[in-house]
Amino acid sequence: MDSAPGIIEAFRRTLDDTGRRAPDDVLATLIGPPLTDSFRTLGFAESELRPVIARYREHYATIGVPGCRPYPGIDELLVRLREQGWILAVATAKRQDFATQILADWHLEHHFHAVVGASLDGRLGPKTEIVSQARARLAPHEPRWMVGDRRFDVLAARACGLPCVGVAWGYGTPGELDQAGAVAVVASPEDLGDLLLGASVVEEV
Repeated sequence: MDSAPGIIEAFRRTLDDTGRRAPDDVLATLIGPPLTDSFRTLGFAESELRPVIARYREHYATIGVPGCRPYPGIDELLVRLREQGWILAVATAKRQDFATQILADWHLEHHFHAVVGASLDGRLGPKTEIVSQARARLAPHEPRWMVGDRRFDVLAARACGLPCVGVAWGYGTPGELDQAGAVAVVASPEDLGDLLLGASVVEEV
C-alpha cells in the first residue's frame, strides 16, 4: 500500500499539536520504522512517546487510513499468487485494526490467511515480533519468504529465519535493501510475481 501521504500528514499534524516542526524530507524517512523510533528521531523523550504516539494514531485514523492506496499491479499480483496456491499473510508495523480496515476498504482482505500488525495495547510492536507472530499464524504452513520495502523488513525477516525480497517501489533509500541483506530487489509487482513463482532461482543466491 502507498500510505506515505497519510503518514506524513499525520506526523505533520502531531508535530503541530506539540509545537514542533520537521521538513517533509525528514518525515519521509519515518515511513517504515516503529513509531517509537520515529518519534525519538524527531526529538521526543522516552516519557513523551506514549502520549505522542496516541495523538499520531488519532490523526492517522482520520486521514491516514482513508489515504492509503494499493500500488498499481498489487491486486493482480495477489490473484496470481493465490491461483498458484500461495498462502499469504500481512506483517505490518501499522496498528492491526488500521491494517485490517485498509485491506477491507480495497477489497483485498480475502487474499490473506492472516493480518498481523502492532497491537492496541502496545505489547506487539517491534517488526521482528510482528513477523514472528505472522509466521505462527500461518502454521502448520511454513513461510518461505518475506517481502518488504525497508531495511526493518529485511532485518526482521532474517531474525525470524526467512529470506527477504526487497521491493524498489516503496520508501527505502538507495542501496538500503541490499545493504540490509535482501536476497533480491525487484522493480515492479509483476517482477515480484515472476521471482516468487520461480523461487528456486532465488534460493540459489
